[in-house]
Amino acid sequence: MNLEDLNALLGGTGIQIKGKYNHTKASESYVDVVITEANNTIMWEGAIPYQYRRTGLFLSTEEEVASYLISVKDRFKSDNIGKWIYREHKHWEENYKAPVTTPFFHTLLSMDWVYEFPDNRNPQRRIQDIKEKGYTIASKSEGKKFKHRLLPVPRGIIQGYETIPAELRTRILTILNFENVYESSAANRQGLLPDHKFPEIRWDAETRRANQADMSEDDIRAKFQLLDNQRNQQKREVCRHCFQTGERGTPFGVRYFYAGTGRWSDDVPQVGAEAEQGCVGCGWYDIREWRDSLNGLIGNLKQSLDYNPDNSS
Repeated sequence: MNLEDLNALLGGTGIQIKGKYNHTKASESYVDVVITEANNTIMWEGAIPYQYRRTGLFLSTEEEVASYLISVKDRFKSDNIGKWIYREHKHWEENYKAPVTTPFFHTLLSMDWVYEFPDNRNPQRRIQDIKEKGYTIASKSEGKKFKHRLLPVPRGIIQGYETIPAELRTRILTILNFENVYESSAANRQGLLPDHKFPEIRWDAETRRANQADMSEDDIRAKFQLLDNQRNQQKREVCRHCFQTGERGTPFGVRYFYAGTGRWSDDVPQVGAEAEQGCVGCGWYDIREWRDSLNGLIGNLKQSLDYNPDNSS
């Protein structure tokens, strides 16, 4: 993203870009914006995202970002912000019974940068709860801490990590034979988690609805594998890195892909059901398929070299 080119596209609109930054942990990218009135007085100043996974915002070119900023500019007028606050406060009170998260939402309705929130053991989870309801919250680091600001832009799709009902979880564990696919072993059944092969960071609303509790055994085998919590968290970070950089994962540092290359294909969408095709071939997507394919390759290589590890002569 070239800021000089972006500002050239925004010339005469009253929008100026001062900088840009990434919030890598949340897979968000922002531009620092100053919006001015016709008389050059500042109307609003802050950060606006141009890539914001939870609302499906994925802008990459200067033209796309400029067009988006122009389209939302009027929403940052003080009168429009006041109307937005009234409307969204009413929407929240009528739709969400969230006594723990509501004080955080009320604090954010100041529409300014918020540095301190109500006392809570996990404030970041409360911020995530609000984002998952479709709200856009700009986040920016200050030292080791983050400040947050609610933005008066349209609510996006409602997100949130999918929860697996206890009955379905038991079915998944049983059908997959309690096998930790990373270790290729069922010796330790404790702490196994059903892991979606297709990572949630690339889901959209339709993808989420496709994961039904009454899915068939074939669907379960196609969609899930079993991992312990440590490997589940490791895979989540690998998939986050792939989403942000296009660099696909390498279990054990082995740069082998049974389909595709080490880079996310430019021909595959970033999110949605069609994005799953971009995961196929990565070892973290389907560890069993990756292992079987690699073992097959090694076996063929041994055969071509007339190599027999059981023959010591």
